[in-house]
Amino acid sequence: MNLEAFISVSSVSTGWCREIFRFQSLPACAYFHSSLNMRCFKVIMGNLFGKRHQSPPAISQQDQAILQLKTQRDKIKQYVRRNEKQMDREREMAKQLIRDGRKDRALLLLKKKRYQETIIERTLKQLDQIDRMVHDLEFAEIERRVVEGLKSGNEALKQMSQMFSIEEVEKIMEETQEAADYQEEISKLLSGNLSETDLEEVESELQALIDSEEPLKLPEVPTESLPQPVSGGKERERERTAKQRVAVEAL
Repeated sequence: MNLEAFISVSSVSTGWCREIFRFQSLPACAYFHSSLNMRCFKVIMGNLFGKRHQSPPAISQQDQAILQLKTQRDKIKQYVRRNEKQMDREREMAKQLIRDGRKDRALLLLKKKRYQETIIERTLKQLDQIDRMVHDLEFAEIERRVVEGLKSGNEALKQMSQMFSIEEVEKIMEETQEAADYQEEISKLLSGNLSETDLEEVESELQALIDSEEPLKLPEVPTESLPQPVSGGKERERERTAKQRVAVEAL
């Protein structure tokens, strides 16, 4: 890029580069070339790739109205506080005038104080109206945001409903039913190919598995007492008595 082309490009982004054209000779331009070359390049690159400052959000008429009302409310509060302090001072002055015997001056101050009280009462009513207006405006802003949120949610629901139409849902349900019917048909085919012997063996195997899972049944403990063993002497006496009985019957 020659000097003239560089200067023409630089002049788009920087106004001070145009000062070079004041010089009519090429040596004069070359004098500034070395110092302005990098500076103009940085300015151009900064304008092309630099981050743009985001503009602050615009202030709406509602925001301006709320701000004006709050400013007026604050001024009214300051006015009320200032008058209340003034009435307190005038009350103390009236007491001092009464002590000094100047009742006429004290009466004049009390009348002035009473007039200021009526003004403050009217001012407080206006202040109440301003507060109510501020609250109404702020609540209207909340309602507006709620409506916008509902609108955004409604749009999102519409977009989600458009993703799956009724025809697509019916198609999915039909495919699901077809898959279930196909699986049932396969089960019927497998069951039909088995013989009666195979079915009996399958049932026997099932019963064996059930029996293996049941706990082992132990014999019940006998509740009757067992016969006691007879001693050796008594057994021999019984045998001798039996032999004598047999001998007597033989005679």
